[in-house]
Amino acid sequence: MAERNTVLTKEDIGFDIKVTWLAISRMFSPQAAEHNMTVTMGFVLLNIDRERGTPATKIAPILGMEPRSLTRLIKKMVEGGLVVRRPDPEDRRSIRIFLTDKGFNKKLVTKQSIEFFNMAVRERLSDEELSSFFGVLDKIHQVIKEKTK
Repeated sequence: MAERNTVLTKEDIGFDIKVTWLAISRMFSPQAAEHNMTVTMGFVLLNIDRERGTPATKIAPILGMEPRSLTRLIKKMVEGGLVVRRPDPEDRRSIRIFLTDKGFNKKLVTKQSIEFFNMAVRERLSDEELSSFFGVLDKIHQVIKEKTK
């Protein structure tokens, strides 16, 4: 059997996904920095329900983050006045994360940036291409779930 070339190429699915994500992150990073945030902070803000808050344990899996990483990030966000931690009224052992007014305003800025990017992409892709793209991503997520059990 011939030795496989260890240089990653566009034919390596993970490589292309990683390169694309890094490009997206680099695109959003300057905007986030203008608001004293990181791209990841913006994604966390987008996943916090303004009225009911969001259980801290629900945010990490949504974003594919390790709980320890999210804990550190939430701490920075609390220190920055973007969010507050409160006990869950239904389960005092659980903590919910709530947006502050400042956090809500930063969430709106983040949402606007993402909507602008989504519009630009949607202008270039047909509905069929987008549907296929999201279908492929779903299948990749299924493969990942199966491989990480």
